[in-house]
Amino acid sequence: MRYNEKQPLDVIGTKLDLSRRTLFYWKKEYEWDKKRFEKDREQELFNRELLNFAQKIMDKISNDIDNNQQTPQAEMYSLMNILKNLPQVKQQITEPKQKQKSKKEECLPEDIVKIVERDILGM
Repeated sequence: MRYNEKQPLDVIGTKLDLSRRTLFYWKKEYEWDKKRFEKDREQELFNRELLNFAQKIMDKISNDIDNNQQTPQAEMYSLMNILKNLPQVKQQITEPKQKQKSKKEECLPEDIVKIVERDILGM
């Protein structure tokens, strides 16, 4: 509950009818905070890699359009599947870091997304 659902110890204690002392002991003994941090970090790294990969595919597709070349269907299919998940990925990345938001952290400019939606997805 603490690791996957990110519930506070008070809530866990109430649901499982456990004392705070027991929960704090378990938290320390089994390194719940460390494991939770590692999981969050891995998810953040994966999300950033996914965004970077989507950006590379969009750049290649844009190049193909500029050079009047046909884009392979596999690239289009991959991009569409990534785009379906982008709002969730972007939300996971930006939620914890909204205070530190900067231009460097913006991986997919809005104009690129609009071009992809218009020219490639026909939206």
